Amino acid sequence: MLEFRPVTIEDKEIFERSSFKMGEGSCDFAFANIFCWAHKYNTEITEQDGFVFVRFRDNDRDGYIYLEPIGDGDNLSAFNKIVEYTNSNAQPLKMAGLSSNFTEKIRASHSFCNYYLYPCREQFDYIYNASQLQTLSGKKLQPKRNHINAFKKLYNFSSEPLSSIHKAEVMNLLEEWYKGKENANSDEYISERDAIERGMDNFEALDLRGVALYVGEELAAFSYGSAINEHAFCVHIEKGSAKYEGSFAMINNLLANSLPSNFCYINREEDLGIQGLRTAKLSYQPIMLYPKFSLIELAGNEEKIEEIKLKIESEEVAMLWREAFGDEEEFIERYIREIRPLGKSYLLHDRDMIVSSADLFLFKDDISFCPYIYGLATRGEYRNKGYARALMIDIFECINRNGGNRCMLIPGDKTLTQWYEGMGFAKQESSPIQLLNDVDFDFGTGDDELNLPQYRVINVERYLSTYASLYPNESFEITVSDDILSFNNGSFRVGEGRVEKVAKPISGNLADIAELFNRYPLKSSEYKFKRFKY
Repeated sequence: MLEFRPVTIEDKEIFERSSFKMGEGSCDFAFANIFCWAHKYNTEITEQDGFVFVRFRDNDRDGYIYLEPIGDGDNLSAFNKIVEYTNSNAQPLKMAGLSSNFTEKIRASHSFCNYYLYPCREQFDYIYNASQLQTLSGKKLQPKRNHINAFKKLYNFSSEPLSSIHKAEVMNLLEEWYKGKENANSDEYISERDAIERGMDNFEALDLRGVALYVGEELAAFSYGSAINEHAFCVHIEKGSAKYEGSFAMINNLLANSLPSNFCYINREEDLGIQGLRTAKLSYQPIMLYPKFSLIELAGNEEKIEEIKLKIESEEVAMLWREAFGDEEEFIERYIREIRPLGKSYLLHDRDMIVSSADLFLFKDDISFCPYIYGLATRGEYRNKGYARALMIDIFECINRNGGNRCMLIPGDKTLTQWYEGMGFAKQESSPIQLLNDVDFDFGTGDDELNLPQYRVINVERYLSTYASLYPNESFEITVSDDILSFNNGSFRVGEGRVEKVAKPISGNLADIAELFNRYPLKSSEYKFKRFKY
């Protein structure tokens, strides 16, 4: 049976003996991180059969959160030791920071059906080539070189290896940094301050490496980290004074260039879901985002799991929006939090990751309901591979199942109109529409004059029935082809306010699905928003 105890500095040797053999590149496998943050998470540790086991107090609920077993060998058997331990203590199992390799082993095991496994994007680590951060070569990193060159021109600076003798200066700079941050969380600051103090007090014992950057006699920035394994170095802390322009770019580059040549990769840890931090880390062009997963036992956690699913979905859709549309953060947050729940969302996944999404909202004109497709977005690396097409077909089929006869959208870009035409939409209208709603949200382009819609017939027979009821004096026969929704293919006779599908093909009046709308349009100039009903 596992016997946990509080982590101490003496545990560094046994921890790294196992973690270095493991070879994973997560910041969670750097002992300095485990030790320096132990005060916040009440971290405990134990060793058994060549594996190190680490757990943290779950601040949201009673019990603990476990890391994956750390070591080289049969980590599924080691995982079962955690399962046995939590079962014997009547604790629901909860794990975090799981590597992809370990996650795949759990998925393939017979016990997978007992757990919910999910990716935690805000915990993904940013991994860089050390040489890339050292040279900052290439067009995309030109702004970083500019910051460094400006710093060199502006200031009389020097640098030296960081050590425990710099503690007082480090803590003073940290205090200055905190006072300069608007809306800073005091509890988070205190936790970080304590972690840095713990690191500085044990700098040499933890084998930390760092750089102190001075302007004149004043400490302008500092940064330090530690080895995750023989080839990966993790940057734990980086702080700079706002008084010195470019200090962050400078200290970043100095630390990268101070590392021994065996460190090929630099891990700059996660972004915690903070958009400014995410933008900054992405700007250094990581070679990969190191994925990390969490696990929760299914039994007794149904409500928590639903909450997790909604949170993950919202975060991933927001990320898609940022990439696809570049909207302001405030706009995206409001849409995800308040507007998106008023519609129906459609998602396509590649394993655990959302790769394409769109939302459907109901609007009503003086004819009938006309569903409105909004926010179609696909991850860059998944575009032109059929994901958006498959998602649109799902939406069409849902509208059809719920009795709809047509739908509409407003292309966000003129280049998209041709793609939508390939999905059976009619050509873009020349007259703008009004989308009226009671939630004070602009579902259009942001410019009323550019709210030019495209329409698509969803169900031909239903569509023609509506048309016939509106224009009872019209009569015609038509054969319709639809390359996407095969149930629409056929011949129809319209007259006296009714429509009849006929078995025998009708020659002479042929139309594809987009031409059908153009010849017999059902459209209005004004649509009113309705709460979603299907």
